[in-house]
Amino acid sequence: MNEVIRNLTAIVAVILASGAAGGLPASEPVGLAQGDLAAAFEGAQEVHLATSDVSSVVTLREVVGIPPPSTPVLVKTFKRENLPRVLQSTFLNPGIAGVTIQGKYIAIIQAPIQKEQDDTLRHELVHAYITLASPEELPFWFQEASAVHFSTDKAQKFYGQPSKTKPGMMEGRVVELTDTYKQKLKSFHFLIDQVGQEKFYKWYRQAVLTGNTDAGPLLGLEPKQERREAKPKKRFPLWLGGLIGAVVLVVAVAGYFAAKTNSDYA
Repeated sequence: MNEVIRNLTAIVAVILASGAAGGLPASEPVGLAQGDLAAAFEGAQEVHLATSDVSSVVTLREVVGIPPPSTPVLVKTFKRENLPRVLQSTFLNPGIAGVTIQGKYIAIIQAPIQKEQDDTLRHELVHAYITLASPEELPFWFQEASAVHFSTDKAQKFYGQPSKTKPGMMEGRVVELTDTYKQKLKSFHFLIDQVGQEKFYKWYRQAVLTGNTDAGPLLGLEPKQERREAKPKKRFPLWLGGLIGAVVLVVAVAGYFAAKTNSDYA
């Protein structure tokens, strides 16, 4: 019974997230002037998604099969203490290491360990790729699940390097996803476990290219519009009603905070 409940919880979470979160698009940060943004990214590196050899981009382009957007992405690394004014509001949380703006600009905070900075770039380029490739604004849960899955696919990772002061020793730190990000990553892991990677990639490609991130049909359920219109034929057990209500609340709160943040992705 516990296993059934866990599986049902995961299914309901994925289905409701794919339906509810999409209706709460994030908004542009107040005061984001395009001229100031362009000035902040003067001298930035241009990344062309059709030819980039960054692993996350290669996977989206050649394995998943999403045609690469033609718009070049500007990538620039900043020291946290020297951020341009136009970017300061997007890095108020000290845990944010990178931000993608409008799919065209990526700002990365300089990290003491290069491998960590490289992973941040992989993460942010996923945001850029799918944002530019999709005709619709993709929901928060889908954006973050995508960025984590196609970059590190890990909830926790150690970044280390040889110590400069203690020969033979390693120094570094462990970076762990927040619970919210872990939940998004688990939603993709659940889908892959249920249908296999090939079917998941086929669904994912169509989700990006159409903007429809409803995972119901992937799991053998009716599309979300038909699920909304269908009348229940029998009364749900009380425990199931409570479960669905709890998940709706979680998704609603997550969507609310996504909307209050901005349409940029960390």
